[in-house]
Amino acid sequence: MFSFVKSMLWFIKKNWYFYISIVIVGIGISLANLLPATIISSLTDSIDNDSVTSNFLLKNILLYYLLIMFLIYIVSTTKRVLQNRLKVRLYYALQVRYMENILVQDATFFEHFQAGDLLTRALGDVKSVNFSGSNRLLNIFLEFITILVTFIAMLFISVPLTLFSIIPLPIIFFFNFYLKKKVKRNWKEVREEASKMGNVVLESITNVRTIRAFSKEEENYQKNLEYSNRVYKIERRNLKLNVLFQPVFNSITAVATIIAYGVGSYYMLNKGMPLDDFVQFSIYLTMFASPLTNIGNLLNNFYQSLISADRINEVYDAKSSVKDNEGAKPIEHIDQVEFRNFSFKYEDDNFYVLKNINLTIKKGETLGIVGRTGSGKSTLVRQLVRQLPICQGELFVNGKFIEDFNQESVRSMVSYVPQEHVLFSRSVYQNVALGRSDATTDDEIRHAIELADFAKDIDALPYGLDTIVGEYGVTLSGGQKQRLAIARAFLKNSDILILDDSLSAVDGTTEANIINSLKEYRKNKTNIIVAHRLSAVMGADHIIVLDDGVIVEEGTHQELMALKGWYYHQYLSQQMEEKQNG
Repeated sequence: MFSFVKSMLWFIKKNWYFYISIVIVGIGISLANLLPATIISSLTDSIDNDSVTSNFLLKNILLYYLLIMFLIYIVSTTKRVLQNRLKVRLYYALQVRYMENILVQDATFFEHFQAGDLLTRALGDVKSVNFSGSNRLLNIFLEFITILVTFIAMLFISVPLTLFSIIPLPIIFFFNFYLKKKVKRNWKEVREEASKMGNVVLESITNVRTIRAFSKEEENYQKNLEYSNRVYKIERRNLKLNVLFQPVFNSITAVATIIAYGVGSYYMLNKGMPLDDFVQFSIYLTMFASPLTNIGNLLNNFYQSLISADRINEVYDAKSSVKDNEGAKPIEHIDQVEFRNFSFKYEDDNFYVLKNINLTIKKGETLGIVGRTGSGKSTLVRQLVRQLPICQGELFVNGKFIEDFNQESVRSMVSYVPQEHVLFSRSVYQNVALGRSDATTDDEIRHAIELADFAKDIDALPYGLDTIVGEYGVTLSGGQKQRLAIARAFLKNSDILILDDSLSAVDGTTEANIINSLKEYRKNKTNIIVAHRLSAVMGADHIIVLDDGVIVEEGTHQELMALKGWYYHQYLSQQMEEKQNG
């Protein structure tokens, strides 16, 4: 319950007037619903006294009844409109807050939460919390008000009859509390399995080409079916609980009605209770019992939303491990970057990925970073886009700690092209234009495409620059994806450009063209090239070789060749390989 209140309190504080208005209108409905019973009681009394006339039926019954029904319609409609508006407003607020929390997270967060799981929480759990926060919780409260109002009205007719009649009704609450643990446990399993299924479905969609290439369609289908069946079986178990206990609630209500009729008959025969009072009491008893049954169903669904609230609170409570110092300011330009005795390890690792790195990168320099797979190259450059926290040692920008500058401004100074080329299901033009500023022109976008050596591919695309690249750029080749991402980085033209193994899928000629564009277009700005193919870094002003997180060699291409270490042997190996392939 606490987690649900926690996930809702911020919204209730901002929209308290909606909740108060709905409660006031709900009380009005409870009071208005008592009125039809008084009309029926009046009619019963007239029939019993044989005093029914057409004038009485028209004025005291029909007209009065129509006015009450109109009043109930107006009040009920007002409540429905208010609740629908609240539901829409809450759903929007929950989704925005959910996405805001995800967008500010660092890489560590996405190691704990998979994309399919986050999507399932956004669609299913947020929706469940939304229904409870805007409808269920209010309706439970309003049903209690109806019970209280009706109970008082029943007491005014007959205290003993009221007490006898409600004896079995509290049993409904005992059943509800018994069901609570079972429902919550089952629903938790449902949501967990739904998240797993979401991950599997998303993986299937994302990797559909690979699945087809290895003829794994049937195997993948069976895997999806297995996870779907798990969700179905747990959902069915939850449904069985409802099916088994719903008749119990109705039976308890029926027992209360039988007691009321039995005791009421006794009071009419032996205590002189008027027939019209008994008829009115019977109507109130039905009004009293119905909310109890409704509360049973509402509580059942509310228990489910408690689990959903726990799941979205896990996202809300997640804090980025990348933090700025208090009073961090924006940065306007980057002239120098310095790693000083810098070491780093990932949260769940027991070993350091980077060890005692000392490196200075000055404005206008091109730095090459090479080394074996897993040597820490990507981890090093990701520090410059604030994707990872500072673990040990110091990272300076313009002579100050990088945490002294706010993250957003630092990232705005860096263009980063990662190993996994990120493209959106938009046109070629729109994907490149993501790197544009307000002042960017169409000519500059086309120039960036030329710099990335992508212009030669445009004629081969069905609709040129307007060709939709598909989800994750599925319609493009690996090399085209990389060059499109590089064009976007060229267009941004930041103080620092990082190509993190972003030339691996292009041929030697295309690589040379891009490197030449880099030298010409960005000769007064800082460039960092991470590569496995040494031809990409040969012209760099400074090259470092990483091995097991340590800089083992550094210098220019000529200096590293003279050392005859790892770089030298790797270069000769690649040259021989190119000759054999040529």
